[in-house]
Amino acid sequence: MKEATQEIILRDIKPNVKKNPKKDIEWFCKCLGFMELRDKEKTASAIFREIVSVSKKDQGITSADIMKKLNISRGITVYYLNKLIKSGLVRKIGNTYELRMNNLEDTIEEIKKDAIRILENIKEIAKDIDESMGLMKRH
Repeated sequence: MKEATQEIILRDIKPNVKKNPKKDIEWFCKCLGFMELRDKEKTASAIFREIVSVSKKDQGITSADIMKKLNISRGITVYYLNKLIKSGLVRKIGNTYELRMNNLEDTIEEIKKDAIRILENIKEIAKDIDESMGLMKRH
């Protein structure tokens, strides 16, 4: 079986009451499955925050720059960058990482389209399974 090229995780988490960019990015990462319990240092959101911050300058950032700025290992940096790419939030161009679109709102809109496409593919197979197993729809 072919490995997934994209993995979308959605968690319904209550947003912060007050606007706070750092906390909002942490919330964003939690909702999309990046901040794991073992991520006590909030490394995932720190890496994502670095990518977002360079996006306003219409630039990308290298893994070496992220490692240096956050004082984290290459292994941890690459681990989270790969997760961000696989989710569809970030893309790698050459040796730099950047948001998939120019801003977060447009990036989420693209991920929404991805999710719909993935669900449509799953629905088509579900229909085939229903037919082959003789399962009927309720009306």
